[in-house]
Amino acid sequence: MMDIRDIQFLQAVAETGSITRAAERLGCVQSNVTARLKKLEDRLGQKLVARMDGRMVPTAAGSLALDYGARIVNLSTEAEARLKASAQDWPPLRLGTMETTAAVRLPPVLKRIRDTLSPLRLTLKTGTSGELMAGLRRGAFDLVFVAEDMADDRFASQPLWSERLVEVLPKARPNGTPPESTAIVFREGCCYRERCRTVLGDLPMLELGTLDGIIGCVAAGLGRTLLPEAAVERWRSLGEIETRPIPGPDVRTLAVWHAGSPSLRSIAAVVALASA
Repeated sequence: MMDIRDIQFLQAVAETGSITRAAERLGCVQSNVTARLKKLEDRLGQKLVARMDGRMVPTAAGSLALDYGARIVNLSTEAEARLKASAQDWPPLRLGTMETTAAVRLPPVLKRIRDTLSPLRLTLKTGTSGELMAGLRRGAFDLVFVAEDMADDRFASQPLWSERLVEVLPKARPNGTPPESTAIVFREGCCYRERCRTVLGDLPMLELGTLDGIIGCVAAGLGRTLLPEAAVERWRSLGEIETRPIPGPDVRTLAVWHAGSPSLRSIAAVVALASA
């Protein structure tokens, strides 16, 4: 891999036309410039500069190396500037959230982030609580919104919302027809899936990856499920599904993060906005 410092030495020689003047610009001795050029030429297997009419000029290979080198140096300079700026402002934040939370709770939070933390570089990914906690443990996320059942004492956490779960059923069922005996659920690792087992019993499961997909299958009469009441209200009000209460406690959503995260300043700001 080309060393940025070697590229800078080549640029200095090409721009000044002289090993001596390049050394003066770079603040080093001539032998250092010569050694750097030789090292780069040996690495690339090509002569990069040649003497013509008393000047050191780039060869065709040297011009190609300078073209790539300029892009590498500019990209490195840009990356350094942006990283320094983010350290002084809001560190980048990788947020993971449950699908239902992203659909119902997150839009107003994202609007508040946009309005008050506009410089923050935020990336968002959805998954089950189990997937999100696994990602937090391996460093793929800085902050996750997960079900309280997945709390881990090794991480800092703060409660955000309480969700009342309801049974979600097809709307168009003839009177007296029992609910379809299939549970339509998210992937393994979802707390609502586990509650389905507890409340509905050991039913066959149809596994889907999105909230829209699950509700669509319920509305089509393919089965039933348990979901937060707030997450299904729109479909219930449209008459596509019906809901009924279930026994048991509400499910709390937690914000969970590494206490020593480099993005702690951004985490604290986002959690405060989510709690507002």
